[in-house]
Amino acid sequence: MWMLLILSIVAVAIVIERLMFFTAETHADAAGLVQKLGQKISANDLNGAIAICNQEKGMLPKVLASILQRGREDRESIDAALQIALMKNLGALERNLGVIGTISVIAPFVGLFGTVLGIIKAFQDIALKGNSTPAVVAAGVSEALITTAAGLFVAVVSVIFFNYFKTTIKSFKIQLESTAQDVAESLNLHNAGVAR
Repeated sequence: MWMLLILSIVAVAIVIERLMFFTAETHADAAGLVQKLGQKISANDLNGAIAICNQEKGMLPKVLASILQRGREDRESIDAALQIALMKNLGALERNLGVIGTISVIAPFVGLFGTVLGIIKAFQDIALKGNSTPAVVAAGVSEALITTAAGLFVAVVSVIFFNYFKTTIKSFKIQLESTAQDVAESLNLHNAGVAR
């Protein structure tokens, strides 16, 4: 049970940390941000666009700011900046998710191991006392099965949050990449117009 308690505390700590992370890093109005940046790009004010990104919170403005810093360069340079910014930031999305995945896999086995040890102890107690009535056996076995139930509970909760975070990360990545591509395209079109 101690091992399951430790695993559940670790899982809860990671879940709280991830929830706080996604709350802090998610940008509520990506479309509004892109519109503001588009206006600055059209006005040939890349420094103003970067300043807008620096004022905003979250991962999206950081990625967009790194693209805008190369805004006067060619499309390949802008795309390279986009890929570098995505690689730097997207790794943070999956931090500690492997730990929750591992907990969801091993928790039932830890619970089962505790049950096996509990049943062994129950049978040893029966052998020492010489009393083997069904009530005595049932009491020992039912006490031993508590660890299996606890292990399954920890695993189910961990799997639920693991899948929730995976889904959140997937949608976050799609939003981040599509928004960054929109800004990169705006820069490219603006640069093509200026070159003419």
